[in-house]
Amino acid sequence: MEGNKKWIMIIINAALVALCLALVIVGQRNIAMSGLGLQLLGLGGILLLLYLYNKKYQ
Repeated sequence: MEGNKKWIMIIINAALVALCLALVIVGQRNIAMSGLGLQLLGLGGILLLLYLYNKKYQ
């Protein structure tokens, strides 16, 4: 059961990283304040995921 939970979390985290990267890419194509907002949202998501990942190893 623990092995399944580990793989599910890996898949969820990979999907979230892909979503955040997509937000940054889509935001770059849109030259307006909404595009900047999408980029910042994607960047914030990536930074949050990195923080949560690194928190385990402190």
